[in-house]
Amino acid sequence: MTIRSRSGALTAGLILISIGLIFLLQNMYEHFSAWRLIAHYWPVILIIIGLRKLYDYFTWQEIPPVTGNVPKE
Repeated sequence: MTIRSRSGALTAGLILISIGLIFLLQNMYEHFSAWRLIAHYWPVILIIIGLRKLYDYFTWQEIPPVTGNVPKE
């Protein structure tokens, strides 16, 4: 598994857990509204995505190609 796929899997997992927690709270407390919460805090999602892109940009490392015993024809 490459670094990018592990990072994507972690991000997807955290998003799914967050969505699950929001809907669990909505089911447990009748005055809690997931839609009101999303409507109020949707800009935070954009900020998180932007921060994640900046982090990926500044921490990206190029992996050199594998060289060695490559058969020549």
